[in-house]
Amino acid sequence: MIRVVPVDTDELRAAMNAIRMTVFVNEQGVDPLAEIDARDQDPRTLHVVALDDDGTALGTARLLPPHHAGEPAHIGRVAVEAAARGRGVGALLMTALEASALERYGVDGRVSVELSAQEQALGFYARLGYVARPERYLDEAIWHRDAVKVITGTDTADDAPEGVGPAT
Repeated sequence: MIRVVPVDTDELRAAMNAIRMTVFVNEQGVDPLAEIDARDQDPRTLHVVALDDDGTALGTARLLPPHHAGEPAHIGRVAVEAAARGRGVGALLMTALEASALERYGVDGRVSVELSAQEQALGFYARLGYVARPERYLDEAIWHRDAVKVITGTDTADDAPEGVGPAT
């Protein structure tokens, strides 16, 4: 069984960074200096990893807080190891972070979540209920479109894995 846990140890942080470097830098050609950014060190950022039964890290993602009140939270750096793709890892990561966004930033049982989707991943995000904006832009030489979803309590009921929740 795959479980999603917060990155709360040096070992998990190393696994998270290794996955991001493999997927974004090695596979997609992103500049390694651009991949790890200041938001990775922000204590308000929630990083999670998906772990297989044997503890192998399969994927990672992060949740950023809204910039200002009333603005959406932001999910990003969603990356899954090539060997784990097609196993539902990305959807588990997204569901965990959506539940955490609702718990941390929700108002009246709702929260908006935005992401910068690579165009090749738009179908994945659409299946999860995200609606892409029509404007496209280049980020690290990869075409992206912003996408948004309003999360409600019915979307995330009992979906947040144990240990993934409010910051302490």
